[in-house]
Amino acid sequence: MSKVIRYLDAQSDIRLIQGEELLHENVTTTDILFLLEGGAELKIDDQVFMMGSNDIVVVNKYESYQFKANRGSLLFYFSISDLLMSQALELEQVSFNCNSVVDPNKEYDILRNIIVDIIELFLFENERTNFIQLSKIYQLLNELTSLFLETTIDSMRPDERIQQVKSVIRKRYYENISLNEMADLVHMDSAYFSKFFKKNTGVNFKDYLSSIRLQYVLRDLIESDKAITRVAVDNGFFNVNGFNKKFKEHYHQTPSEYRNQHSISKQETIINTNENLKLSFEKYKETRMQDPHQKKSFLEFSINKQEPTPIKETWRSILNIGEAKIVRNSKVREHLSILQQNLHFKYGRIWAVFTERLLGESLQEFDMLDEILDSLLDLGLIPWIGINKIAENFKESEYDLVAWSEALKNFCLHLVNRYGQQQLSTWKIEIISSSPEDSESISRYVDFYQICYRICKEWIKDISVGGGSFVVTNSLQLESLFNEELVNCNFDFYSFALFPYSNRVVKEERHFQRVTEPNFFQKQVAILNNVIRDKPLYISEWSNTVSRGNLMNDSLYKGAFVVKNLIDIHDQVDGLGYWLGTDLAQKSLKGQELLTGGNGLISKNALFKPSMNAMKFFDQLRGLKFLYKDERALICRSDEHEYFILGHKYTHPNSMYFLKDEAQLQWTELGRFFEETEYEEEIVLSNIPNGEYELRIFSCLKGHGDILGQWENFNYAKNLRVSDLTHIQRVNTPILKYEEIKVTKNQVTIRKKVTPNEIYEINLKRRQKS
Repeated sequence: MSKVIRYLDAQSDIRLIQGEELLHENVTTTDILFLLEGGAELKIDDQVFMMGSNDIVVVNKYESYQFKANRGSLLFYFSISDLLMSQALELEQVSFNCNSVVDPNKEYDILRNIIVDIIELFLFENERTNFIQLSKIYQLLNELTSLFLETTIDSMRPDERIQQVKSVIRKRYYENISLNEMADLVHMDSAYFSKFFKKNTGVNFKDYLSSIRLQYVLRDLIESDKAITRVAVDNGFFNVNGFNKKFKEHYHQTPSEYRNQHSISKQETIINTNENLKLSFEKYKETRMQDPHQKKSFLEFSINKQEPTPIKETWRSILNIGEAKIVRNSKVREHLSILQQNLHFKYGRIWAVFTERLLGESLQEFDMLDEILDSLLDLGLIPWIGINKIAENFKESEYDLVAWSEALKNFCLHLVNRYGQQQLSTWKIEIISSSPEDSESISRYVDFYQICYRICKEWIKDISVGGGSFVVTNSLQLESLFNEELVNCNFDFYSFALFPYSNRVVKEERHFQRVTEPNFFQKQVAILNNVIRDKPLYISEWSNTVSRGNLMNDSLYKGAFVVKNLIDIHDQVDGLGYWLGTDLAQKSLKGQELLTGGNGLISKNALFKPSMNAMKFFDQLRGLKFLYKDERALICRSDEHEYFILGHKYTHPNSMYFLKDEAQLQWTELGRFFEETEYEEEIVLSNIPNGEYELRIFSCLKGHGDILGQWENFNYAKNLRVSDLTHIQRVNTPILKYEEIKVTKNQVTIRKKVTPNEIYEINLKRRQKS
C-alpha cells in the first residue's frame, strides 16, 4: 500500500496483487478491480464474471464479492471509503455501472491509462511524486464518475435546507450540534424538522450525525496515538459509553480492537518492496505500448474497399412538432417551414388531438383539426398522429371507452371523407404507452390499443397503426413485453423513446437516473434489434435529456452528440425523431433570454443551434451512397467522383456535469464540463482517380455555427435589439475552408485540427474536364 493513500484517507486502500484471492462480504467501500494480466473468476453476489487481461470492474458498496485469480495474474485493487468519495466528489452515496466483462467499450481506456500512471508512481514512490499521486487519484475518481456514475434525478435536486444542514454538520461535526439548533437554522419547528430530515435522507438526524463523526473517528484511530477517550471527544462523542456502544453497532468490534487491527504502524508499504511486482508491471507496460490501437488519430480508407449502397436517410424521418394545437400558431408554422426547407422531413408528428379545445365538447367539430392537418400537408409533411400521449395532464384513454370509441370512429370517418383512403394509407397512428415496465399499466394499454387498432382499420383499412413510443429503461423486459404481454396486439410498426436514463426501484419507489454511458444509444438500439425483427422499428423520440431547461441543448456539445449518435444508429432503425423541432413547442421559465436550454433544433427566435447544424450536415448526404463508418466518421460518395466525410470530436462531459441539476446549469460554467485538448485528424483516401479536386471543409466549432458563443459576445444580455438578432443570425454559420488539390498517386491525405465537440463535413469533388 502506498503511504500517500494512507495520508489521504486511512480507510481506503490501494494495492497491486499477484495471484491472490479476495473475499469481501457486504463491503462498506467502493472497490475498483483492474486485472492487468492473466485471468480471474469474480463473483459479485450471485453473478459470476470471468475476467481477462485489461478487464476493469467496480464493486459497489454493500455488494459481496469473491475474486479468485489464476496463477501469475496481476491485479490493481483500489478500495475507496465513503470519506474519500465524499471529499473527492461531494457525494455521500454513489453507485457505478462499470464492468468491462459485461459491457466492453473504448471508454475504459481512460481509466486504464490513469491507473497505469498511479501504479507507476506507487512502485517508484518518493517524496517528489506524492503530490502527483494525489492528483492522479482524484483524476481517476473524476473520470470514473464522468463515465460510469449512476445518479438519481431526485438526488440531483436535493432540498436546499437539507444541503445547508449537511454542510454545517460536515464543518462542525466535532461540536455539540443539536437538532433544535439545526431546526432553527432552516426556520423550522424541531418536531417537523426531525420528520423532514428523515424523509429527505432516509435516516434520522441523530444517526446521520453519528455516521459522519464515525468516519473521522476511524481516521484518528488509525493515524494517531491519541487515547480512545480523546478520539471520541475530539470527534463530537462527549459520552464515552455511548460512543463505544455506537462504534460496536457499526463495526462489530470495539475501538481498541479496530485500532489494533488497522493501525498504520502495523501496516507496511507493500507495493514498492516487491521486485516481482515491478517486473510484472514493466512487462505489462511494454505489451501495452505495442498495442497498435492505442490513441490513433487518423482514418485510412480505400474507396474500392466495398460496394456502395444507398444511405439510409432515417435522420429526417420524423419531425417532432408537439401538441396539435400549436400548429395553429403562425410563428410555429414559420418555424416548421424553416425546418422543412432545410431538413426535408417525411413525417410531422403531433399529439393531443382529441381535446375539447380542438374538437369541441362533442369531439366532432373538425374545423381546427383540418386547419392543422392541412398545414402539415402544405409543408410536405405526412401526418403522424400520437394518441394517448400525456399533454397538460391529460391523455385520450381517460375518456370513457364507449365515448372514446365513438369519437375515434367519427374522427376516422371524417379523415376518409376529407382526404381519401389512398392518401391516408401513408399516414401513421401511434398509440403511446406511458409506463411499459408496469404490468398493470401495460394491461390497460393492451385493451386501449386493441380498441384503437380495430376502429382505425375498420374505417381506414391501409393506415399504419403501431406503438407505443415505449420508453426504454433498464427495467423494461423487452422479450416478455412483446412475446407475452403484447402478443395479442397487432403492430404495423414499433416505436420507442430513447433518453439516457435508467429506471431503478429504491426503497420501493421508482427513480429515473441519468446514465453516464457515452454509447448508450448504440447499445440500446442493438438490444431492440435483437427483439424487434418482423416489423419496422422507429425511434420516435431521442435526445440527451428530457429537461426543457438544460443549457447543454444550446451548446456545441449537442451538435457533436447528434452527429455521434446518428452515425452510430442511423442505419440500424427504420426512422428517427429528434426531440424536438423548435423551442416554441415548450414553455420556458427563462422569459427574455435569447437561449433557454429548450429541446428544439432552433431557438424561439428561429436561430440555428449546433444540433440544427449537425442535422444540416447529415442532410447533405441525401441521395448519396454509403461507403464506410466507424465511431468517429461516416464516408459517402455520389455517382460522380465526389466524396463526403462527416466527422466529429464528441467529448463526453466530465463528472461535474452529472453532479449538477440539469435545470440549474449556468452559461459561464458549461466549458468546465469538457476536456480542452485538441488533436490532429488525418484522413487518407486511397484508390481514387487522379486529377484536380476541389476540397471544402465545413466546420461547426467555437465561434462558428456556435449560437451560444455568439450570445457570449453580447455578455448573455437579455432583450437584444432586432439588429442584434439579425447580426447573430448572419454570423451564426459553420466556417468554410476551400483548397484546390491535385491527386497524382490515387491517394489523398486530408489533415485538420479538431477541437472538443467540433463537427465537420469534408467535400472532395473532382473537376470535370471539357
